[in-house]
Amino acid sequence: MNRGFWLALLFAFVFPITTKASSLPTVYIIETTPVFNHLQKVGVFQEGVSVSIVKESPRYYHTVIGKEEVKFSKKRAVTVNDSYGGTKGAYPVRGKTTKHVPVLNAATARASEIGLLQPNMTIQLQRAKGDFYPINFGGKTAYINKKDVVIDAGIPVLMYHDLTKFKQGDNLSVLEVKKFEEQMAYLKENNWTTITPRQLELWVHGKLNLPEKSVLITFDDGYESTIELGYPILKRHGFKATSFLITSRIGRPGMVSEYAIRSTTDVYSYQNHTHAFHMFNSRTGLSYLQSKSRVDIRTDLREANETIEEILSGHTVKAHAYPYGKSSPQAVEALKDTGITIAFTIEEGNVHRGDPIYALPRQRVHSYMSLEDFADKLKGM
Repeated sequence: MNRGFWLALLFAFVFPITTKASSLPTVYIIETTPVFNHLQKVGVFQEGVSVSIVKESPRYYHTVIGKEEVKFSKKRAVTVNDSYGGTKGAYPVRGKTTKHVPVLNAATARASEIGLLQPNMTIQLQRAKGDFYPINFGGKTAYINKKDVVIDAGIPVLMYHDLTKFKQGDNLSVLEVKKFEEQMAYLKENNWTTITPRQLELWVHGKLNLPEKSVLITFDDGYESTIELGYPILKRHGFKATSFLITSRIGRPGMVSEYAIRSTTDVYSYQNHTHAFHMFNSRTGLSYLQSKSRVDIRTDLREANETIEEILSGHTVKAHAYPYGKSSPQAVEALKDTGITIAFTIEEGNVHRGDPIYALPRQRVHSYMSLEDFADKLKGM
């Protein structure tokens, strides 16, 4: 089978189509009720709203607002037989409310108010639709006005895979080099500073200040195109980038060679994308980093580290990108065992201070993205 087929199959695993979650227990709010996280009041559900429940405790029903679990008194709700299920999707935008924010049942000015968010509340949102941001509000999609929130941009980590001179097929992860050139020119013209995984790690921990327009450019898998097509563009602009290598594939047709790795360290930081564990278990449908033991994962990660470090004398591997974005508790422990101190998923969004260092999001760049879309992702929108 040709390379395009396998890339398309990979893309289907990496970026699955969003679907509705399975049905959840539902309650009906019988009187306006305050909603709390573990620290404070975060909002209000209006009387008459239906809410999906994720769990119960003796005094509270637990649900979700944005991506945060919240709770409210059982005394103010009754269970109902019907269930509308729950929303499932990416919430890559992080905003902060500027006042008491009305939550609406539709993305129109005439929509009905179904609740409120408290002032100075950090909230995860979907990308804007017109003048409104969609929000998960108790398990259903609701909307808040863009003017009522300030976006916290954070730092974007751009995720690329393969580059090509001429696009063939519809694999979104293969990007025309012309578009890559346009995106890098945009970064240069708008005074963006490229950073390394180590700089990002220190910033997340609050140990380093970075320029406001800082960006980490990453490539997954180690395609030859990152050298032939990507490297000259990055070098011309004075940019740094990170290449996450599947080390068992080094030197194969279409993949980077040892010579290319050694010759491009002025631009690329070479890091871990597993040695031979960039695979799915066909029996369970889980990735190897989800299905294998801590010991097995550690062995594979260590081999990847040692392979890169043997090619690049004096280099120490410290960063990892999860194959397909899939992780597990045993994978995180294995990363720690092998000296990896920062790891990236494919969950969409920018990185913010205090984010979990072994589960950092990235902004995927695909071939149908306009330059305006690219600029919005940089800004965390």
